[in-house]
Amino acid sequence: MIAPDLPQPIAPQPITQALANRCGIISIRKLASGLSGATVAECRATDGQRYALKRWPDSFSRNRIESIHRVILHARAQGCDIIAFPVTFAPLANEPQSDSSTTVLSANGEHWELSHWRPGEPLTTTANLDTIRRGAEAISRFHACTASLESIHQSPPIIEERLRALAWHRMHFPIPAQSIPQMAQPSNLSAALRDAANLLHWKWDEACTQIHRSLTKHSACKHATQYVLRDVHAEHLLFSEGEPTGLIDFDAVRVDTPAADLARWAGSFLAGQHAAEDVWDAVMAGYCENMEQSKRSTGPPMVKLATDLCFAGIWLSLANWLVWLAVERREFKVPPEKLTERIYNLIHAATPRC
Repeated sequence: MIAPDLPQPIAPQPITQALANRCGIISIRKLASGLSGATVAECRATDGQRYALKRWPDSFSRNRIESIHRVILHARAQGCDIIAFPVTFAPLANEPQSDSSTTVLSANGEHWELSHWRPGEPLTTTANLDTIRRGAEAISRFHACTASLESIHQSPPIIEERLRALAWHRMHFPIPAQSIPQMAQPSNLSAALRDAANLLHWKWDEACTQIHRSLTKHSACKHATQYVLRDVHAEHLLFSEGEPTGLIDFDAVRVDTPAADLARWAGSFLAGQHAAEDVWDAVMAGYCENMEQSKRSTGPPMVKLATDLCFAGIWLSLANWLVWLAVERREFKVPPEKLTERIYNLIHAATPRC
């Protein structure tokens, strides 16, 4: 019997029944919300096993989720053993499909997955360089395991995405801090948004010019692309005693340049105490360590693409948060302190120490 999550069960009855039948789940405890819009809970089974139950955001179709799961399961089969991979179920009675098994449970218009729990804790901006290096090594193992699925030489999709986002933001920025309306937000978050607006007011045009020039050059070249994570920041790679033990949250998986993952990983630590050059040296050393000599593509073109994508990602993310919170007034189901920390980390990463 599954213990209810007050004030009401997290998942519909057909889902909870399938969990009980398949894995012997006896308790479901909702975890703190993240920024993706997904609902995540910790599940415990009669045999003591732990699992993560996830309700995917409404923007994800069942086909898209299943395509992500195929990549995850392939990487797991190829030896990437830190992946939080999904459990396979018999289809629910109400699911209109003929497959004999599925990793996605659907009910009431919602899509759910149950994945094996991975131990560990995420890093912070204060992580030491050796741990950052080990994280990059884990990312390279994932890339090595997914390279056989699909490999295309093309202009990386992320470049076009970044250029489109830049063009959109250039029509609306910079936003002077004094034009931001007073918000019913905690004072620290309001201060963070004002600081972000001030930085964008003074540096936005310069950043835009640099982003457009660098990414346009890269878009004219063909780069090796394959299935990558695209959102492997510090909170999505878990560590225990300095070793990577869990790779989680695969919402953004698709074919793109491996440089996108290096940019996202390195960008998680540029607001910390290490010089940017030292962070990048650690990331590239870790990434090369697990790659076969014949497959290494981390020379100057890869490094330059990764650093340029990182620079673009930091400034565009800062602009996004200002629009979402100060202009569109979106609400995120996370503590305001978490939003404040995210914004200040971006500000610090965008203004490196001399």
